[in-house]
Amino acid sequence: MTKSTKNNSTDQATTSTSISLQDRNFDDLAARFSRTIYATPRGKLRLLALKQDFADCQSVMHTPINKASVLDIGGGQGQFSLTLAEQGAKVSLCDISDEMLKLARDQFAAANLPLTTQHCSLQDATETFPGTYDIVLNHAVLEWLENPFEALPLLAEKVKAGGVLSLMFYNLHGHQWRQIMNGRTHAPKESNPRLRKEGNAPQHPLDPDAIQTALEGLGFELIRWRGIRCVHDHMHQKIRERIGQDVVNTSDLEVGLQEPYRRLGRYVHFLLKKKP
Repeated sequence: MTKSTKNNSTDQATTSTSISLQDRNFDDLAARFSRTIYATPRGKLRLLALKQDFADCQSVMHTPINKASVLDIGGGQGQFSLTLAEQGAKVSLCDISDEMLKLARDQFAAANLPLTTQHCSLQDATETFPGTYDIVLNHAVLEWLENPFEALPLLAEKVKAGGVLSLMFYNLHGHQWRQIMNGRTHAPKESNPRLRKEGNAPQHPLDPDAIQTALEGLGFELIRWRGIRCVHDHMHQKIRERIGQDVVNTSDLEVGLQEPYRRLGRYVHFLLKKKP
């Protein structure tokens, strides 16, 4: 039976005082995300890429996954942290969306795996989760924050010396290239104003070089840089259908590790090791 521990004081709060009013809460889109993102080929490709990165980099991790403590900050429905739990990791997860947390608890319960959840923001995770962790996950969160670079020291603080930060974010270069391919030749650096207002597009696409520089300044070493959906998002749907999704995935997983193509991924995944 899944054990889910919750802090009543944080779960009852609708928002934390440290959350910017512009930070995105996905209570209204939780069910839609489950249906239109995570159950789609692009969502499945994301999980494949993350799994491959962790499998490839286990030899340089300080702690084996089956013995690791994991903190999934802004973990949403817990799709990827569930795969780590299935390998024996002990997972704690926080999110500002009650609906997302409910879906995460349901998923872990269905797998008969333990999960500790807290309703809190990234900004409050330091106080809510004392101590440090072998693995800290922060996937597709930064781009929804009003001040994403201010979150990096908070993430760094939760990683043990020798531990790993898994950071996935919406890629500025992939965003701009996609805009151009769609005929918007003066590609904006930010999301489309209409989509941003509706909450359907990330607010702040991020430059991977700037993220890498900032995290190296916080004592991290980059051990994996992957572009995700480098092929998938730039290939016409009819071509994807003709060659088959398995072929698309294989190509995307290969190209996503290569320069310069990885810079065109819709998302970038960094695995970074915290120096002792």
